[in-house]
Amino acid sequence: MGWFGGSNTQAPPSKVSVVSEYQEPKPQQYLEDLPPKFEDVEPPRRPPPSPSSSSSSSSSSPSSQEKPTLADAARTISWSDFTVERYINMPCFREAMITGFQAMGVLGVVTFLVHKNVKKSLNWSVGGFFLGNLVGWEQCRSLRRRSFEMVEKAKRDKEERNRKKLEAMVKGQSDQSDLEKFEDFNNRSK
Repeated sequence: MGWFGGSNTQAPPSKVSVVSEYQEPKPQQYLEDLPPKFEDVEPPRRPPPSPSSSSSSSSSSPSSQEKPTLADAARTISWSDFTVERYINMPCFREAMITGFQAMGVLGVVTFLVHKNVKKSLNWSVGGFFLGNLVGWEQCRSLRRRSFEMVEKAKRDKEERNRKKLEAMVKGQSDQSDLEKFEDFNNRSK
C-alpha cells in the first residue's frame, strides 16, 4: 500500500547504522582565546591646522579640531573593501541579506497579486529588499550588542565573586597552598 503501511505483509524494520568510531570531544574554545577576525586599525589622523589659518578655527575647542570628517572617511575606502569574502565574514551580513530577500519576495508578490502591475511590484520588491536589509541588520546588531554586554557583566560578576572568595580565604587564614592554588586557577585565563 505504499507510504502509509496498509499492506498485510510484514516488512522488515529499516536498518540502523551502528556507530563504529568514538571521537574524543574537542576541548571547549572561548571567544577570548581565538584570534580577532578584524584588525583594529585606526584611521589616519588629519594634520593639525596651521597657525596661519583663519581666526574662526582658533576660537573653536581643541576637541572639535580632532574629529574626523567625511573626507577622512572617504580617503580610507579602497577597492579591497568590496570583496565577497569580506562581506561573507562580516557579522550580521547573512541575517540582513536573508531578511532583505524575504521582504523583497513578500512585498513583490503581494503587490503583484493586488495591482497586477509588474513595474509597480518590482519597485516595491526593491524597496522591501533595502528595508528588510536595514531591519535585519539593526536587529542583529542589537542582539550582538546585548550579548556582549551580558558577557562583560558575567566577567565582572565572576571577578567580584573570586575577589570575595579570596578575601574570605585570607580572613579565615586558610592553608597557604590552598590560597596559591586559588590564585593560579583564577590567573590562568588572563
